Amino acid sequence: MTVKRLGREIMKGLTQLKWVCVLLVCCLSWAHGEQKRVFGDYEVHYIGLTSTDLSPQVAKQYGIQRSRNMGYLSVSILKKGRTNAVDAQVSGQMVNLLGQYKTLDFTRIQEGRAIYFISTFKFDEEEIYSFDIDLMAMKPKKELNLKFKQKFYKEK
Repeated sequence: MTVKRLGREIMKGLTQLKWVCVLLVCCLSWAHGEQKRVFGDYEVHYIGLTSTDLSPQVAKQYGIQRSRNMGYLSVSILKKGRTNAVDAQVSGQMVNLLGQYKTLDFTRIQEGRAIYFISTFKFDEEEIYSFDIDLMAMKPKKELNLKFKQKFYKEK
């Protein structure tokens, strides 16, 4: 095998490996990462986690109880094409498959130009919850409604 041919084979293998890595990163982001919904000129970013996924320092800083059956929801709004967060009023509720509702109380957090809204809630193992979050973006005022379903797992 010539050096030139060997080089082509190595490059072909590296290209395939690159695409496998890209696919893996996309899958991991989808499975555990932040999610986003677009509403016209607004992007609503959200993530639901078990509170034990937060570091002890972050949980302490925001007064969040770390527990295997405590969920954590974070929501933020961005104007498309901008990095500054949009301030908002946020309220919401969650409901399980039995139709049991729980009102979510959101706390506004601002760190520099970042603004996000967090809520915590108790959950049952492998229960699917439907979330209905109302957001009133400020300046300019715009009503947004985020609906999604998520299953939560207790960390072993």
